[in-house]
Amino acid sequence: MTHVLDASVYVPLITTAGGSLLEVASRFDLAILDLTVYEACNAFWKAWSRLGKMSVEEARKACRAARLLAGKLKTYRFEDLDFEKVMAIALDDNITVYDAAYVVLASMLEAPLASEDRDIRRVAPKYGVKVLGFDELLGAMK
Repeated sequence: MTHVLDASVYVPLITTAGGSLLEVASRFDLAILDLTVYEACNAFWKAWSRLGKMSVEEARKACRAARLLAGKLKTYRFEDLDFEKVMAIALDDNITVYDAAYVVLASMLEAPLASEDRDIRRVAPKYGVKVLGFDELLGAMK
């Protein structure tokens, strides 16, 4: 079964699983949006530049890992989605276009969406999308 990952799950997968993540990803059907890598790298940049939680080299290494991992997953382009549906969800439910895009992708694939994002967790079930937290995803991957 495919599982869609948003950046709120993709980032901790990279920082906690590290190199073993590539092996795990090869055994599971995981999907992301192309924008997930950018969102993840932005989180690593913020952890370095604003929060002081990473060194600049750790941020670079994490961004490289995010990009490398993306090559092992099914990556969907924003253009693959029904733009009108993305915008309708974003506007009707007052969530970011990014978050609405993840909901639309999961709905399109009829797949659960792994997310720690409060807005996604609130809105996705309204569109028939099951939401898993980070720990639930880890449990499903064992």
